[in-house]
Amino acid sequence: MIINLIILILIVIIDQFTKNYLLSIIGLNNIREFIPGIIQFNLVQNTGGAFSIFRQYPIYFKIIGLVNVFLFSYLCFCSTVKFNKIIKTGCVFVLGGTIGNLIDRFIKGGVVDFLDFQFISFAVFNFADVFIDIGVVLILVGWIRKK
Repeated sequence: MIINLIILILIVIIDQFTKNYLLSIIGLNNIREFIPGIIQFNLVQNTGGAFSIFRQYPIYFKIIGLVNVFLFSYLCFCSTVKFNKIIKTGCVFVLGGTIGNLIDRFIKGGVVDFLDFQFISFAVFNFADVFIDIGVVLILVGWIRKK
């Protein structure tokens, strides 16, 4: 259980450090090329959900985020929840990403996104989003292996 706590803390630190560092050197609503033609840092603020859906209802995403924190904290750290290690690790990744984005929602008024792939048309995202996606994949793999 201690390793899950360490992973959780590292995820939140990585997420918050990258966002705050890029905000300090680039600034919100500014772009800086990282790998030409491949990826750029495009610092934007998203008050909505994935792909900026329902951005006019930011309070709902704070509520959903808080519910997710309580739910995934229970799934990660409650000894009565008997998931295999892959599923537990996936839950930790989802929890870490959710906490990272929730910190932004409460402190900055919206999630700071910055990773922008130039070679495909895709939404701007951040490391918290990546960790959530990895967590979902781990949960699915863990469920498949369980069966």
